[in-house]
Order: sequence, then C-alpha cells, then structure tokens
Amino acid sequence: MAAAAATKKGPWTEEEDARLGWFVGLFGERRWDYLAQVSGLGRSGKSCRLRWVNYLHPGLKHGRFAPEEEQLVIQLHAKWGNRWSQIARSLPGRTDNEIKNYWRTHMRKKAQELNLFSSPSSSSSSSSSPANVPKHELESMAEEDTSAAAAFGVTEGVKVYSMDQIWDEIAASESFCEEEDDEFKNEHKN
Repeated sequence: MAAAAATKKGPWTEEEDARLGWFVGLFGERRWDYLAQVSGLGRSGKSCRLRWVNYLHPGLKHGRFAPEEEQLVIQLHAKWGNRWSQIARSLPGRTDNEIKNYWRTHMRKKAQELNLFSSPSSSSSSSSSPANVPKHELESMAEEDTSAAAAFGVTEGVKVYSMDQIWDEIAASESFCEEEDDEFKNEHKN
C-alpha cells in the first residue's frame, strides 16, 4: 500500500525526462518496473514506458504531419480502418496513439470543413453522411473543386477517394479479416 501512495503522478519535469533518458541508455528499453524503481523517479514502470515511447524516444517525429504523411494516413486508413499500430509501422517516427489522435481531430475537422460529414445548418451531433449527398454532387466536387484535394495535401496524379469509397473499402477489409479469422480457427481446431 505504501508503494502505491508514493507513486508520483502528474506532468513530467525536464529533470525527470533527463534522468529517464539516462537510465534507458544504461538499462535499455525493457524491464520498465525495474527501471522505474532503480531510477528513483517515483513513477510507475508503465508511466516511464509511455513517457519514453510517446515523447522521449530519439527516433520520434514531433509537430505537424507532412502532406505526404497525411495522404499516407488517409490511404492506409481506407485500407486498414482503425488499425493504428499497423498504420504506424508505415510512418517511421510516429506513434500509433499520435496517428489516432491526429485522425480523430485534424482529419475529421478537415472533412467537416469540406461539408462531407455535417451540413452547414446542423450544429448538433446529428450529421449527414456522405451517403446523403447526391452522387452527382460528390462527383462534381471531385472534378471541379480542387480545394478538397488541396486541403488533404493531394497533388496532381493522386486519386482522391470519396468518403463512400473509403467506408466501402473499410467494410470490405473488415469482412475479409473476419473470414480469414474464421478460416484460421477452423484449420486449427484440432
């Protein structure tokens, strides 16, 4: 009980960050509970691991996503859905949590600005989906209005997908994965 009461919580200081970095250099990125104990930080092993992985690791990129990264996130999300760790493997230096948060805030906001999700008259949580937008309007937006592509950092020669296409691809990917899981389970029942 005394150890739980002594565990420090809250924001990390620069001194703690430096100390954690020194101990990770000494012991490596493993045995986080032991590292937390011997470092004298008074933090949990989980807290030390998360601080290192999400903020202090030397290979991490910080700041805005490059247009190429944005486009890759859009393409991979269309392909794999919310499999953030799988998407993160294709974006060196970005964490799965950072990509997920970026998608849920920045990309959703861009889509809303383009009126793909919500209608201008609706300020409540009810929003119109791309399925409610007539197909000819979506096609004309894609052909005539390049601001949608520019907002997502799309350059010429790169195909722009409508949200309907993205959601259809996600649904197809999920059903394919479920079928593969069923096949795998059936093969390994014995």
